[in-house]
Amino acid sequence: MLSAADAPLEPFLVQFAQLNIPVAFLVPTQTGYTKSIMDATAPVRELLEDAKVHVYEEQLQGPESKKKVDAYFVYPDHLEKTEASLYRPKTKHGDPRIWFSGLKQYCNPYNLLALVVIDDAIYVVDLSNPDIAQSLIHDGYVRSLLRADDAEESIIERELLKKIQVIHDKGFLPSVTEGDPGVGDTLEHALGINRNNDKNPDYKGIELKTLRAKRNGKAKKTTRSTLFSQVPDGGLKYREILDAYGKMQIPRNMDKPRFQLYETFRVAHVNGYGLLLDVDEAGDRLYILYQDPETGKQTRVSWWDMSELRKRLLQKHPRTFWITAESEMISGVEHFLYTKILYTKNPNAALLTPLLASGVITVDLAAHITEAGKYRDHGVLFKIEKKNLPLLFANPEEFIL
Repeated sequence: MLSAADAPLEPFLVQFAQLNIPVAFLVPTQTGYTKSIMDATAPVRELLEDAKVHVYEEQLQGPESKKKVDAYFVYPDHLEKTEASLYRPKTKHGDPRIWFSGLKQYCNPYNLLALVVIDDAIYVVDLSNPDIAQSLIHDGYVRSLLRADDAEESIIERELLKKIQVIHDKGFLPSVTEGDPGVGDTLEHALGINRNNDKNPDYKGIELKTLRAKRNGKAKKTTRSTLFSQVPDGGLKYREILDAYGKMQIPRNMDKPRFQLYETFRVAHVNGYGLLLDVDEAGDRLYILYQDPETGKQTRVSWWDMSELRKRLLQKHPRTFWITAESEMISGVEHFLYTKILYTKNPNAALLTPLLASGVITVDLAAHITEAGKYRDHGVLFKIEKKNLPLLFANPEEFIL
C-alpha cells in the first residue's frame, strides 16, 4: 500500500542508498490506524529477519506468543523510546502484524514510515513530516543518526542507553554513598564502573554526569553541572589560595566552624572572599583576582592558560551523557530514579572563553582544613547550568527513560 502514502517515496530512496542502510517502508491505513494494527509486509519481515530481530515464520499464533522489542520514534532533533509488538493473531491465517506503542501520537494515517534496525532496536522515521524529512535530506540530526560511518559510536551510545534504561526500570535504587556524590556513585555502581576521578571519560569514551532534578517529589533548585576540574597553571597553588583568603565559617549542616573556602567565582563579580575571575583575551589566560575591599585595587592571584582549558574540555567531553535523577528518602536512606538523559558530543572549545567572560561558565573552589589539621579539597570545578549546554554543544539529543 505504498501507493497510498501521502508523501512520494522516490526522493527518499536515494537518501537511504547513500546511507547504505537496510530499510523497509510502511503506510498505516485509516482502518489499521484506528484498530492499532499494521501488516508486517514482506519487506518488513525480511528487514527484521536479516537483522536477527524476529522471524515471523517461527512464531506461533496468539497473544501468548507476541514478542516485544525496543523501538524509537525519530524526531527532527531527538528520539522517543517506545516498544514494537510483533505477533500473529489466531484469526484468519495468522498474518504477521506489527504495531508501535504511541504510534497515533507520532504520525497520522497514510504517512510514509521508514523502518530501520540499529543495534536490535527498530527506528521509525515519519517521512511525511516535513521537518523530519528535511533533517534526513539536509544532513541534519536524522541523517547523522542513520549514517553508517557513525555506527561504532552509535553502538556504544545505545549500549549505554540500554543499560541505563534497565537501571531505570528497576525503580528507585538506594544510594551507595552519603551526600552529594551519591547520585553519581550509585549510577556508576549499578553500571559496574569504579568511581572515576581521573581526566578521562567514564564509559568507553562517554563521560557520565548526574544531577538531582527532584527531591521527595519537589523540583530541586537549579544546580550547575561540572564540566571538568583543573587546578591553576600558575600563581598561588590551591592550598596557598585557601591559606591566603580562607575564613573561619560554620559549614551547612554542621555546628562547628572550620577554616574553609567554598565559593563560586565569576568574571566581574566579587565573591564573599574578595575574589573574582578575569579573562585576558589578548594573553589567552583566565585569572583569579583579589579585590581590596577598601581601595578596590585588584591583584592577580592565580591563572590558567586558556589553551590548556580548551584541551581539558575536549579531553573530558568528546561524548557525554548528562543524566537527571529524582531523589527520595526511603527509610532514612536516599534513593535515586534516573529519568532523563541529554547526550552531547564534540564541544565547541572556541566558545569557552566568551562563555567564561559572560558568566555562563563559572568556577567553584571547595577546600577546608579538618579538625585534625588536614587539608582537603574537592577540586577546582568549572561549571555550567544544564540549560546552557546547547551554547557549548551543538545538537544535543534528549532521551526520556
